[in-house]
Amino acid sequence: MRRHPRKHIPLGADNFLSVLEGLEGGFAIFVGIIAGLYFQDIDHDLLVITGLIGLIVNAFNASAVRYASQHYVDELDGHEKRHKFKAYFVPALVEFLTYGLVSLIAVVPLLVIEDSLSAIMLTSLITLVILYLAGWYRGRLFGRHAVRDGLELAGLGVAIILVGAIAGWLLAGLAG
Repeated sequence: MRRHPRKHIPLGADNFLSVLEGLEGGFAIFVGIIAGLYFQDIDHDLLVITGLIGLIVNAFNASAVRYASQHYVDELDGHEKRHKFKAYFVPALVEFLTYGLVSLIAVVPLLVIEDSLSAIMLTSLITLVILYLAGWYRGRLFGRHAVRDGLELAGLGVAIILVGAIAGWLLAGLAG
């Protein structure tokens, strides 16, 4: 069995994973929510406010799940960390901050472009480019296929956005 040398991971493995999960969740979920809301024919300002509320709640949820799952798995395995703050809280906080901060980038088109569809399309494009770059970086860092990893992460983003858009379209049809 061939072993690969251990790579230096920026921020450490847990925090690096939190940043990647925060990127994927922060961008794609937010855009999926606003894409779905677009079909509800709501006021642009309400679209932005509802999207921001969803962003904040999802950021908190993602970080809470990160904290709890790490902690519970270690408890179940009998390997609970001695320094709980550093081992569990810090990665959760990193995920929350990454999720929230990167999502703010996706909000900018909604704040400066009044046409909701155009703003959502630009937000989607920005999201997919950043997801691709994050995946590409991950692949390059680990000596894997950077382009494939970039396309994989961007593809997951497309899927999340489409789920939101299709759900909004279907629900608008049921309500209308």
